[in-house]
Amino acid sequence: MGEATTIDNDGERMVPELHRPSLMYAEHVTRYVAAAELVRGKRVLDIASGSGYGGHLLAETAASVVGVDVSAQAVAYAQEKFARDNLEFRQGDATQIPLDDASVDVVTTFETIEHVEDYRAFVAEIDRVLAPGGVAIISTPNDLEFIEGNHYHLHEFVYDELLDLVKDRFPHVRPFFQATWKAVAVADEKALASEGPVDLQVTNLAPLERDQYLYFYLVCGREEADADVPVPQLLALGGHWSDRQVQEQDLRLIATMDALHAEIAALAAERDRLAQDVRTITATKSYRVARGASRILGRTRRRPS
Repeated sequence: MGEATTIDNDGERMVPELHRPSLMYAEHVTRYVAAAELVRGKRVLDIASGSGYGGHLLAETAASVVGVDVSAQAVAYAQEKFARDNLEFRQGDATQIPLDDASVDVVTTFETIEHVEDYRAFVAEIDRVLAPGGVAIISTPNDLEFIEGNHYHLHEFVYDELLDLVKDRFPHVRPFFQATWKAVAVADEKALASEGPVDLQVTNLAPLERDQYLYFYLVCGREEADADVPVPQLLALGGHWSDRQVQEQDLRLIATMDALHAEIAALAAERDRLAQDVRTITATKSYRVARGASRILGRTRRRPS
């Protein structure tokens, strides 16, 4: 029996077996859960399908799903871990999608466009593979809420910039957003111990402005009716908050900082000691050189003419 296919944990691609039940896991899975009803009975392309969990989730309701990813490693992993009869994975580039024209009804592209250098060509490819009446669901980070320096991201978008880009091909856009809060729940043990839908009343005690949302989630169509599709508004709990763990982590951080400060102080003291040794040696050498020069000069002066 061959070795199981592995996938790199690079911090950018979500892999359920590595990241469940973290906040990262919740953020990624929620995008697909929100799209599951929209793709019911449809032919779907999941572009940048990654480890394959999203295509597998969509295939529960879709007629068929093709997951395309540029990474051969990710495709092999997805084929091994998430195979279904109505789901296949292919290697391919976002600007040269290996599908025929007008061959799918829905394109899901979650956290992809920020990785593509020629993002206009990418949007054109989405348009090419979508059949008449097709819908594209595009999710990407909000540049205003993400710090610069992610070397995986070639370009991050602000809201109006992203809207202008997609409207070149898809004039009708229904904007949704993805936001992340610390959540507080009161429920019975069964509700809080089960993974999956939970019947809870959600109260928003921390409303946000549009530019504070972490991600944009756009439903894009060529005609107004195309974009008028059911998208559930839902909340997912992820990344359990343990006050004990947080405080223990803070204490470890404080201890580490104290140790570093002590080490810095010791190094500074050693630096000062070495500097004093250098000054002493320099002064001694200078004295000896001056004394030697004085003796030589004295002998020279006493030499008869």
